[in-house]
Amino acid sequence: MKSFLVSVMLLSGILCFAQESYQSIILKKELTEHANAVLRDESILVEVEDVDKMTVTTRRVVTVLNKYGNGFVRAYDFYDDGDAKIKSQSAYVYNKMGNEIKKYKQRDFKDQSAVGSSNLYSDNRVSYLDYSPMSYPYTVVYESEVQMSTTVFIQPFQPVDAYYVSVESSEYQLKNPNHIPLRYLESNLDSIQVEKNNTEFEISYAVKNIPAYKYEPYSPQISELTPKVKVALDKFSLMGVEGTANNWTEFGKWQYENLIKGRDELYSSTIAEITALVKDAETDYQKAKLIYEYMQGKTRYISVQLGIGGWEPILATEVDRVGYGDCKGLTNYMKALLASQGIKSNYAVVYAGDEQKDIDPKFASMQGNHVILNVPGIAEEDVWLECTSQSLPFNYLGDFTDNRHVLLIKEDGGEIVKTPNYECDINLEETLCEIDLSEDAFTANIKKQSKGIPYGNNYHIQGQKDKDKNIYYKEVFGNLQGIHFDHLSFENDKEQASFSEELEFTGKKFYTTAGNRILLPLNFIEPEIDMVSRDEDRHYPVEILRGFTNKDQFNFKIPEGYAVEALPEAISIETDFGSFKFSVESSKDDPDVLVVKRSVSVNQGHWPADKFGDFREFLNKINMLSNQKAVLVKNS
Repeated sequence: MKSFLVSVMLLSGILCFAQESYQSIILKKELTEHANAVLRDESILVEVEDVDKMTVTTRRVVTVLNKYGNGFVRAYDFYDDGDAKIKSQSAYVYNKMGNEIKKYKQRDFKDQSAVGSSNLYSDNRVSYLDYSPMSYPYTVVYESEVQMSTTVFIQPFQPVDAYYVSVESSEYQLKNPNHIPLRYLESNLDSIQVEKNNTEFEISYAVKNIPAYKYEPYSPQISELTPKVKVALDKFSLMGVEGTANNWTEFGKWQYENLIKGRDELYSSTIAEITALVKDAETDYQKAKLIYEYMQGKTRYISVQLGIGGWEPILATEVDRVGYGDCKGLTNYMKALLASQGIKSNYAVVYAGDEQKDIDPKFASMQGNHVILNVPGIAEEDVWLECTSQSLPFNYLGDFTDNRHVLLIKEDGGEIVKTPNYECDINLEETLCEIDLSEDAFTANIKKQSKGIPYGNNYHIQGQKDKDKNIYYKEVFGNLQGIHFDHLSFENDKEQASFSEELEFTGKKFYTTAGNRILLPLNFIEPEIDMVSRDEDRHYPVEILRGFTNKDQFNFKIPEGYAVEALPEAISIETDFGSFKFSVESSKDDPDVLVVKRSVSVNQGHWPADKFGDFREFLNKINMLSNQKAVLVKNS
């Protein structure tokens, strides 16, 4: 009887402990401050059993504090029939008191394709927990075991990968009983307390009590701030294709030999067609441009990701036959078309997206999510081609792949280079506004030209439906009321990568009257500058990924019967962060026209946290000084 009671007490204690450990009310204040979710307990075990066999076991406990934390549960795993199989998968949901309210077995998880609707074929799938919370906070315990034959991708140790998520405990271990040579690269570990136990062939890390990273305006990407350990094997397998590499030269050569080589043959009829197309072109640059436009007109982007096809381009002859392909297939096809005319080019792997993520030059491993084409030697600087777009100009990348390290895959090995950087003076928007004022309304004619990154952001307007154009411009001119568009026209100069807009519209008066005076705001178009709040406790550096220049001129035709009574003084500001110039004067040709000139330049750059106050002052001063008014008085 005594033994039975002891057992019951032990069991009761274990259950109470388990239940208490999932209570939300016991969380430390430093873990809930600025947090939408708390990673309570994470354990990742990577077991590399052979070059082509790896098992990843995951246990992840997350407490979601509010609706903004739902996305951090991450109770899912990817798989495909030929490479990765989910051996087990389960989830338990607990309320704020730690009581279990839902249990999911593997068969209860939702299953769907892991790629978007632009994919024609894919065998990549995801099995995920579909849970809609009734109240907050709640806790999810997720456990899984995934076995895979591809070992070229090793899950990194990355306990924090987003703002507003704190970490109570996170552990990572890689076992490697066959002693396959491995490499790892640590970053940002000096900012936290970390326990590690690494040997030549195995590694382990553990961290505790990491407060949430609170987002700060104009701060770097979260990945540049948080702890991470990248891991790679020197001997690896990709969907049954084995390789050996420990530097970018070797890794690029392996990719060329196994993924690219021999896939660029073309039909003789296609070669003859291209030869005829470029016969009158005088330079390789002109030939390449003609071929690029031919490729754009002949193909469209549809992703195909079956088996190794997730990394290997489909044959150039197949793209030529069907007229579509993914980024790999279209880039390889363009490469083949150029090669048919003796023009050399390089398949280039990149991380695409406006955040400017780099292929890490210091760590050779399978990286990237997109492919573009590098064409050296046909101009003063390398030419770069985005082969998935049917509308982008020749040698224009835009903010999708600008200013970042990429991997060129060449016959003699890989090479890390950087894509073009669109600098402040290149990212130019120039606007001329003619505004005719009356006492209760206005008419306006606007001519705007965009170059550099703004070109890529704006040229799509031309192809929108009239209804969508009206909605777009009403948002752009959100400071103006009752506007009606009488005319919209556009010119897309792809030769110069320059997009022009011309608008004619009317609207209600945007100025105020005071007796016999008009107070006229001089910022007819508001500057594209954020108002930034004060932050006395700034932690992170200030970063501007892309600089820009806006030059605006507003010619105000003042109402009949009014004269200028007072104008603000001219202003010129120069700082490390950029410059601002503003002036207003009566036109020399017509004294009834006020000419307002405003120039704003914001520099690309990276500044320490203690410069944030100066940076904030610069931005807010631009907004304040742009809001100045002229005083018009009615003639007596």
